[in-house]
Amino acid sequence: MFENFSKTETARRTFLFDNCRCFCSGIVESLFKNLALVIAIRIFHASKIAKSFLVAAGFIGYFITSITQSLATRQTRLTSMDLCKVYMLTLAMLIFASIFVNSLMAFLILMMLATMIFKQPVPLMEDAYGQNYSSQERGSRLAFVLMVIPLSAIIFSLIGSKLMDFDLQNYRLVLFIISLAATGSAISFSKIPSRILPPRKEKSVFSNLKIIFKDKLFGMILLWWSFAGVATQMLNPLRTEFLINGAYGINASNLFETVACMAIPYTFRILSSLLWGHFFDRAKLITVKLAVNFFAIFGFLLFFHCQSRGLIILASVFAGIAWGGGEIIWCLWVTKIVSKENFSSYMGANVTIVGLRGLLAPFLGYGLSHFLTLKQVSYVGSTFVLISILGLFSLRKHPRFATSGNTQ
Repeated sequence: MFENFSKTETARRTFLFDNCRCFCSGIVESLFKNLALVIAIRIFHASKIAKSFLVAAGFIGYFITSITQSLATRQTRLTSMDLCKVYMLTLAMLIFASIFVNSLMAFLILMMLATMIFKQPVPLMEDAYGQNYSSQERGSRLAFVLMVIPLSAIIFSLIGSKLMDFDLQNYRLVLFIISLAATGSAISFSKIPSRILPPRKEKSVFSNLKIIFKDKLFGMILLWWSFAGVATQMLNPLRTEFLINGAYGINASNLFETVACMAIPYTFRILSSLLWGHFFDRAKLITVKLAVNFFAIFGFLLFFHCQSRGLIILASVFAGIAWGGGEIIWCLWVTKIVSKENFSSYMGANVTIVGLRGLLAPFLGYGLSHFLTLKQVSYVGSTFVLISILGLFSLRKHPRFATSGNTQ
């Protein structure tokens, strides 16, 4: 139990088993970030609407975290990590079941449910970090964790893609290994010290959304930010489509698709994170976000406008750098504009909006690709990012951005 460990022992056990959890979760993430879409296209010949649902599922998961956490605190006396264990065991069973299905519909349903469940531990882990780590060590501990997941995801994405290049039917073996990794993640969760979550005080699970309308600056940032977010979320799955769908002329191997769409971006996300972190500490929020958006535009336009594999890799480098900055901002941006006591409620509103826009974006992207070429869709996405840049630039002189560092 949580009470039986000293603070030092609690932090040590949390760090040890969280890294085990992250290694296993990175393997699972490789499925939802890349391999599931490859399987849907090459095994089940998924339609555009099916692929849209598959990509949107993770954002549906984000959107419902407030609901599931509220229900969990009211209906169960499990600790937060025991609840995470239940989520991951359920996830493992869904992935294992997908080995035996032979229809697109069954595969799609199982993958969507699995993806949504995979997102549920996110707010629960935040509670464990807050309880088990001191403020002096929390950042350094999390920085290491943020490296383990993408590294694990990169490694297994390459292994899984190579296995399917040898024989496409090896996708069942890939799914079996991932189901074992989900089980390993569940075991690791059960070893992390945690507490029973206190019931939420809010009457409505979406009460945090009122902040968007009460705090006009926060609402405007979310509005302009969402244009860039929609662009990223609608174009990312089309990168896989562009490379492995023979209709677009490249018809890349599963391994090259994984290198271009996962290994390279994730690698440069990791490599650039430290630089983005220093930049975030010293620059104004709007300046950092504008820089991220410029890298995103370069990545979009270059990727969909060339047949050269070298240029595609370069475009993936730009995408990875943009993701690195986006990851830092995602975790910390509200600290630039709000007080510490309001951090949780503001982040709750932010996560809900991210889930909502992520739900809509894949349908927009695949819908546009029905009428436009992918090059033209990338123009639409780049226009959205440009609108985001202009909107955010108009906010740069707001009094709450008067200081360049964190407000707290």
